Amino acid sequence: MPDPANDARRPYIVLAAVLLVVAVVSFRQAVLLDYDFHHFYRDASYVWQHQALNPDLDGADPRARRQLPFYLPVVALLLSPIAAGGVVPAAVVWTVLQVAALATCLRILGRWAETARGQPLSGLACVALATLAALPAILVAAQFNQLSFLVLALVLAAVAALERGKAMRAGVLFGSATVLKLLPAVFLVWLLLKRQWSAAASLVLTVLVVALLPCLAVFGPADTARYHKQWWDHNVRGAPARGMADPSLREHFIDHRNQSVAAVVNRVFGRDHRYAVPVNFPVLSERACGRVAAGLWLALAAGLIWTTRRPQRALREFRLRGEAACYVLAMLVFSPLFRQYYLVWALPALVLLLRMSGGLEAGGARAAARTAVVLWIIGMVAWMSETARAYGVHLLMSIAIAALLLAVAARVDRERTDSADEDRQRSAPPPENAKA
Repeated sequence: MPDPANDARRPYIVLAAVLLVVAVVSFRQAVLLDYDFHHFYRDASYVWQHQALNPDLDGADPRARRQLPFYLPVVALLLSPIAAGGVVPAAVVWTVLQVAALATCLRILGRWAETARGQPLSGLACVALATLAALPAILVAAQFNQLSFLVLALVLAAVAALERGKAMRAGVLFGSATVLKLLPAVFLVWLLLKRQWSAAASLVLTVLVVALLPCLAVFGPADTARYHKQWWDHNVRGAPARGMADPSLREHFIDHRNQSVAAVVNRVFGRDHRYAVPVNFPVLSERACGRVAAGLWLALAAGLIWTTRRPQRALREFRLRGEAACYVLAMLVFSPLFRQYYLVWALPALVLLLRMSGGLEAGGARAAARTAVVLWIIGMVAWMSETARAYGVHLLMSIAIAALLLAVAARVDRERTDSADEDRQRSAPPPENAKA
């Protein structure tokens, strides 16, 4: 006979094992100054020693340059204390941050997946299953030691605060995530569509305060202005604005690992692209590719805004969380640099889709949810193919999953609204003329 106690413990064991593996991988790569941790550590160390950003922007030695030109200047300043004790203590702190952030994500998603009527899985079991399905992305995120886990934890905490009516706190959390990675700025649009004016204002104010005040205090007004101009020139007027197709860029920005809209369009349709796909259609110049990519980007943005235009008061819980998960996916779809470690941001969508794909309620939504889960599995298998990645398999997968999740959330919202209306009608007292 199965032991119910053992069944209940299995999700905890799975999640604890994943956290342990993340800790080992993250610490190992950090202590070796490998992958992206060395970028964060080198710039943090320079700020800690000189109270200034590294002035070398385009030097011959890549390891001697400023490592974080894509990030707001305050990021290196905020990280600078981790360099105070050297590499090993910094690696310990970084690993703790990674594991704590992922644990926070899992805890919040456990509440998202709490057992609903007809659900065969407990909420925690659903999260454990989603975590296993997302394990390739989680391991790569731990390996690269990026800010992916921390950004996701802040975003999910912000959504949780919004659900509890803590609009100002939600805005602060969204704003903090935006300072770290910029991409969560898409949630400003979502907050405006939800008519969450105080949360939106709090997001903007948080970005301004956190991005500027520490820099003014440490760097002074002149250097703060100069650093932000350098950041603006590099990102808004530079290569990222053009989809990073500039052949003078370092290779890892434009090769098959970058699956942004602009990068995929350039590889498939661009003339003489360095990393053209095996079957290329070289019909467009670089400028024309940029216009096509911009058109696709705008079409995706318009579709997302149109399908999520209803205010929060008109939505039920599942629909609100489904939209939030789609905007998390939008962070990577709209990014000029779409790397595999960003795929960890699909975890909220996976939890919601797995919750509905096995449920007995909302039967009309199950097929779409299951289709999305199958697409995710195909994407994980396709990870092993450089050719599939060059064609943008994960970009297409993310767009399709987001669209299916919005369809599932809308269907569930509609069916539960209809069910609630029927329950109210049944419980309502009969009209006076019916009594007569």
